[in-house]
Amino acid sequence: MVESFVVEWPVIGETMKPEDALVAVRMSGRRAGLYRVKQVMREGLLLSHGAISFPVGTQLDIEQVHDAIPGVSQSARVVANDQSGVSLAWS
Repeated sequence: MVESFVVEWPVIGETMKPEDALVAVRMSGRRAGLYRVKQVMREGLLLSHGAISFPVGTQLDIEQVHDAIPGVSQSARVVANDQSGVSLAWS
């Protein structure tokens, strides 16, 4: 049995909002994965949960995958990790 699925990915610059962007997360210089941005704030980001659950206080390096979020490529600290997502504050 063969099943086919159609996945529609937003195109950056057309339908993608900064909140739909992906960021690459690094911890201690090692890649931790790609995380979807739920909300962009002046003081930080709210990320969707991913494969790794970061404890509060963890220092992360955030790198944008595309130029969807201007100025995002810096260090951040996890300030909350709850059902709404992973909250980061810029360091």
